[in-house]
Amino acid sequence: MDVDSTGHRADGFAEGTAEYAVDTANDNKIGVVQDRFEGSVYLRPPGGGVEWTTPPEALRHLSAAELAQAHVLDTPVEGRRR
Repeated sequence: MDVDSTGHRADGFAEGTAEYAVDTANDNKIGVVQDRFEGSVYLRPPGGGVEWTTPPEALRHLSAAELAQAHVLDTPVEGRRR
């Protein structure tokens, strides 16, 4: 994985942060990048769920609205206190 001096990989995604991407090959699903292996990118839905794979060229960065949606889905909710 090539990382430049700004901490970004060659594919334009930041290193070491929660990495959200839109999978254009699968109905523009938003996913959290889990791993990269043998030409595939492994993603999972924000908030958890079943992982899926996609080719790296099918990924794009999220818009501001999509990123806000991903953060909401990935934020744990505390139970009610009585």
